[in-house]
Amino acid sequence: MSNYENPYAPSLGDSLLPDEQYNNGQLATLSERFAGALIDGIIGLAAGFPIGMALGLGVGAVLGEGLVPNLVVQVLGGLVGIGLFLAIQGYFLATRSQTIGKMALGTKIVRDNGETIPFGELYTKRYLILQLVSIVPFVGGFAGLIDALLIFRSNRKCLHDDLAGTKVIKLR
Repeated sequence: MSNYENPYAPSLGDSLLPDEQYNNGQLATLSERFAGALIDGIIGLAAGFPIGMALGLGVGAVLGEGLVPNLVVQVLGGLVGIGLFLAIQGYFLATRSQTIGKMALGTKIVRDNGETIPFGELYTKRYLILQLVSIVPFVGGFAGLIDALLIFRSNRKCLHDDLAGTKVIKLR
């Protein structure tokens, strides 16, 4: 009796390894990753710009101008940005391992072995570490630059992928 005739046999989809479920685990292209990040960036900028302006004006009104107020705005802005990122992208990362940009481009974040990564681990290792480093004055910008430039390696992984043990694959 073949699997097609046996009602108790697992479906053929159940026999696939994690990588085989998604286009044989084919890595997303550089342009797919860039376009997805661009979409996410535009969404974040549109949501965060008014909040950042209000924060900057508020701190400026209370503390005045200078190095300390600028550092306060940078750190507070970074913390608000983390919260905003979670408010916008958290649900999709938790339920689909995708950001809005990745959904639009048909890509998904998986472990290096192709398995789904739990949200807490995904967010902490892939996003939070670099989000916190980016808040550090004078250093954060370099971390972001290094993170982005590492994608030009043959494995197409950024620093955040290395930290989390993840890769971005095509779904279609």
